[in-house]
Amino acid sequence: MVLFIILAILVIILIAVGVLFYMRSNKRNSIEKAEERKNEIEQLPFDDNLKKLSDLNLKGETKTKYDAMKKDNTESTNKYLAPVEEKLHNGEELLEKFKFSAAQTEIDDSHELMDQYESNYNQQVTQVDEILTLHKDNEALYEKCKVDHREMKRDVLANRHQFGEAAQPLEKEIERFEPNLNEYETLKAEGNYVQAHNHIAALEDQIKNLKAYMEEIPELIRETQKELPGQFQDLKYGCRDLKVEGYDLDHVKVDGTLQSLKTELSFVKPMISRLELDEANNKLEIINDKLDEMYDLIEHEVKAKNEVKETKDMITDDLFKAKDMNYTLQTEIEYVRENYYINESDAQSVRQFENEIQNLISVYNDILKETSKSAVRYSEVQDNLQYLEDHVSVINKEQDKLQNHLIQLREDEAEAEDHLLRVQSKKEEVYRRLLASNLTSVPERFIIMKNEIDNEVREVNDQFSTRPILVKQLKDKVAKIVIQMNTFEDEANDVLVNAVYAEKLIQYGNRYRKDHHHVDKSLNEAERLFKNNRYKRSIEISEEALESVEPGITKHIEEQIIKE
Repeated sequence: MVLFIILAILVIILIAVGVLFYMRSNKRNSIEKAEERKNEIEQLPFDDNLKKLSDLNLKGETKTKYDAMKKDNTESTNKYLAPVEEKLHNGEELLEKFKFSAAQTEIDDSHELMDQYESNYNQQVTQVDEILTLHKDNEALYEKCKVDHREMKRDVLANRHQFGEAAQPLEKEIERFEPNLNEYETLKAEGNYVQAHNHIAALEDQIKNLKAYMEEIPELIRETQKELPGQFQDLKYGCRDLKVEGYDLDHVKVDGTLQSLKTELSFVKPMISRLELDEANNKLEIINDKLDEMYDLIEHEVKAKNEVKETKDMITDDLFKAKDMNYTLQTEIEYVRENYYINESDAQSVRQFENEIQNLISVYNDILKETSKSAVRYSEVQDNLQYLEDHVSVINKEQDKLQNHLIQLREDEAEAEDHLLRVQSKKEEVYRRLLASNLTSVPERFIIMKNEIDNEVREVNDQFSTRPILVKQLKDKVAKIVIQMNTFEDEANDVLVNAVYAEKLIQYGNRYRKDHHHVDKSLNEAERLFKNNRYKRSIEISEEALESVEPGITKHIEEQIIKE
C-alpha cells in the first residue's frame, strides 16, 4: 500500500515537472518571436526616410523640422528599442526560475516598447510625406500662377480695346503679382515651406479673382456701351410708333424715365474702370429692373387693346340679351300674375334691372366714345369694360333665374293637377277592389279615409279655379293628399291580403273540426271575428289552432297566398 502511494506521488511530481517544462518552453517561444520582431524593426529605415528631405533646401522651417525628426530618431532608439533587449534578457532569467507571470510581463513590456517605436516611425514617414507633398503642391501652384500671370499680361496687351479704361488698372493689378511671385521664391529659398504654401495659395486666389474680372469686364462694357443704349433707343422709337397707333402712354413716362436711366448708366463706366465690378453689376441690375417695369406697362397696354376688342363684342351681346330678357320678363310678369301669386319683390327686381341696364348702356356708350379718341389708355378702358361685364353677367344670371321661376310656376301647377288626377283614379280603383273582395263589408275606416280624400280633392279643385293661384300652397296641399292616398292604398292592401289568409286558414282547418274539439271551437271564434272585419285577430286564433294539430302548415298557406 505504501509503495502504491509513493508511486502515485512520484507520478504526480513527474507530471508537475513536465507541465513546468512545457510552460517554460512555450514562454521561450514567445521570447524568440519577440526577438525576431526586434530584429525586424531594427531594420526600419528611419535615416533613409529622412534622406528624402535632402533634396529640399534644408533651411528655416525645413531645417528645424529635419533636425527635430533626426533627434526624435535617436531618442526613439534609446527610449524604446534599446530597453527591449534588457526586457527579453530578464524574461529569460525569470523563465529559468519558472516565474512565468513575471516573465510574461517582461515580454508584454518589450512588445509595448516596440509598438511605440513602430508608431514613431510611421509618424515620421507621415511627416516627411506631408513636407514633400506640400513642396510639390507649392511648386504646382507656383507654376500655375506664373502661367496665369503671363497669360493675363498678354491678354490685356493684345485685347486692350476689350477692356477700355479698365485696361490700365488691370495692368497695375497684374504687375502687383510679380513681387508676390518673387516673395514665394524667397520663402522657398529660406526653407519656410508652410509660409510659402500659405503665400502661394493666397496669391493663386487673387489671380483667379482677377481672371474672373477680366472675363466679366468685356461683357459689362458691351452691356454698358451697346446693349443698354440700344434698348433705350428701341424703347423710345417703339413708344413713338405706338403713340401714332393711338396708344396713350403718358403714364409710362418714357422720356423722363429714359433720361434718368441714361444718367444712372453714366456712373457705371467709371465703376468698371476702377474695377468696382460688384457696384457696377448692382447698378446695371437696377437699370434693367426699371426697363422691365416699362416694358411690362407697355406690353400691358398692347394686350389690353386686344382684350378690349374681345370684351366689347361680349358686352354688346350681353347687354342686348339683358335688355331683351328684361322686356320679356316685364311682359311675362303682367301675364303670369293674373294666374299665379307673384312676390312684389320679383316685379320690383325686374324694374330695378331695367334701370341698371339703361345705366350700363349709357356707361358703355361713354367708353366707346373714349376708344374713338386719338390717344387711348387701353388698360383703363379694359378695367372699365371688365366692370361692365361683371355687372351685366350678374343681371343676366338673376333675370334667367327669375324667368325659370315663372316657367316653374306653370310646370308646378300642371304637375300638381296631374298628381290630383292620379289620386282620384287610384282612390276609385282601391275602393272598387274593397267592394269586389270577399270582405263581409267594407270596414268603416276605409269609408272615412275615402271621404277625407274626396273632401281634400274638392278643396284643391276649388283652389285651381281661383285665380291667382298660390302655387307653393297648392303643391304642399297636393303632396299631403298623395300621402293620404298612399296610406289608404297600403292599408287596403293589408286588409285584403289578411282577409284572404284568414279565409284560407278557416277553410283548411275545417278538416280537423270533427276529430278535434278545440280546433272546432277556435275556428268558430275565428269565423265570428272574420264576419266583424277583425281579420288579424281571426288569423292569430286560426294559426294557433292549426299549429297544434299540424305544425308548420300556417307558413305553407301564407307562402301560397303570397305567390297568388
